[in-house]
Amino acid sequence: MAKTQCSNCGASLPTETPKCPECGSLQSSRPKMIIGAAGVLIAALAIVLGAIYVIAKDEPANPAGSTTEIRP
Repeated sequence: MAKTQCSNCGASLPTETPKCPECGSLQSSRPKMIIGAAGVLIAALAIVLGAIYVIAKDEPANPAGSTTEIRP
């Protein structure tokens, strides 16, 4: 069985142990944290890109620089 060290007290414990038997500190899985952070980053990037797309697509009916002559 693979062993790891407690992130709080340094005690040796099995890799899949959720809580250190010595100090009671919860152990987190580093790969799971990285995957979670990557997911949040990708979601935020998707929201920003979506907002940019909506703003860029929303062109005015009469863009600046063009004139419309109104006659009575």
